[in-house]
Amino acid sequence: MNKTVLVSGAGIAGPTLAYWLSRYGFTPTVIERAPVLRTGGYIMDFWGVGFDVAERMHLIPRLKHAGYDPREVRIVDDLGRRVGGFRTNRLRRALCDRFFSIARGDLSRNIYETVEGHVETVFGDSVRALQEDQSGVAVEFDRSPSRRFDLVIGADGLHSVVRKLVFGPEPSFSTHLGYCAASFAVDGYPHRNESVYVAYCRPGKQAARFALSDGRTIFFVILPVGSRTGAPV
Repeated sequence: MNKTVLVSGAGIAGPTLAYWLSRYGFTPTVIERAPVLRTGGYIMDFWGVGFDVAERMHLIPRLKHAGYDPREVRIVDDLGRRVGGFRTNRLRRALCDRFFSIARGDLSRNIYETVEGHVETVFGDSVRALQEDQSGVAVEFDRSPSRRFDLVIGADGLHSVVRKLVFGPEPSFSTHLGYCAASFAVDGYPHRNESVYVAYCRPGKQAARFALSDGRTIFFVILPVGSRTGAPV
């Protein structure tokens, strides 16, 4: 009894949860606002509990194939000269080689492929309203017909729709710290620095890059709201 579960969000947490729910006899449905699986995001260091869970899902060989073994984190100055940083070999030894890096989109795709075709997934739709009673939850969607589930789980990120519907407006539960973050990829960027995180840092600002194997370079920028930078990365 009570087997149907709606999971809002097809990023990393949502499909991972759907995998385990399905494995233990539940019937999960994953709903995602985006029309297709999201592929953006920066490079993630993958270790610890996340590594353990992926290992239990038999995903480590696939993730390592899609991932990277960075050898250095390099901090540079205004002219791109190295002024600090560290090599990652000691970190890797401390973690018994249970460490690598992977683009967020590659991690998400590989996790999603474990449930694709086995778990109902609805793209291009979102939860609009929730009504809980003793027998479950009535769910209204933006596009699909209303349905009932025994449980609804919000795995829909920083600006979770499910959290807003259950607990109230987001500003009541969040504090803006005055910064914005962005990640994007560029084709043909000439400065590769293979297997090296290159970062330019100033108080309150950071711009970093990492070269991907397909010729793209992925960037990550953190700035105060309304700021501009000429970071030489």
